[in-house]
Amino acid sequence: MPKLVDHEERRRHLGAAACVVLARAGSAGLTVRAVAAEAGMALATAQHYLPTRERMVRAAIDHLASRVVRRARAIPADPVTAEVIRQAARELVPLDAERAFEARVWLVLTAEALVDDEIAALLAESEAALRANLERLLTAGRAAGEIDAQVDPQAEATALVTLLDGITVRVLTTGLDPAGADVEIDRHLARLAPPPGPPTDGPT
Repeated sequence: MPKLVDHEERRRHLGAAACVVLARAGSAGLTVRAVAAEAGMALATAQHYLPTRERMVRAAIDHLASRVVRRARAIPADPVTAEVIRQAARELVPLDAERAFEARVWLVLTAEALVDDEIAALLAESEAALRANLERLLTAGRAAGEIDAQVDPQAEATALVTLLDGITVRVLTTGLDPAGADVEIDRHLARLAPPPGPPTDGPT
């Protein structure tokens, strides 16, 4: 009986291997041979699934996104509270070894995007999806009264991505520690809270 092959699982496995190669050797080291070796897979098999550099980069980006999505889905989000939005934001910055690894891969690809239009386009596509997800959270938070009704979810999602990107670069390159990153995220999100309601009369 012929052996059944899970093609999607192979692609995911190669995407994970591509991320390891990028984190270790940078974009210059991203070759099918290196990815195949990291994956423990025959070169011809890896070439079948990832025949081009663009496919390797897309596989790496898809793998990073799947890791973030897996963690985000573990956050209870019914209803969407301010704490839910805070936890979602924290998943996008390098506050532990897992997220630091993801951020290093992202920075390598970001640097390469300066001179590679294909990588730039893939990162732009990934960022657009991220902004859309944050916008949905902010819209739900506003409907639940957790976010000020005056906040524009679309504009705020863009501002939040910019903030988190900056925090990520600083954590990895200039020594901002996780506690400091948390403070900056909390300070930013505090601005989105609805204004306090009028004081209520105490018991007579």
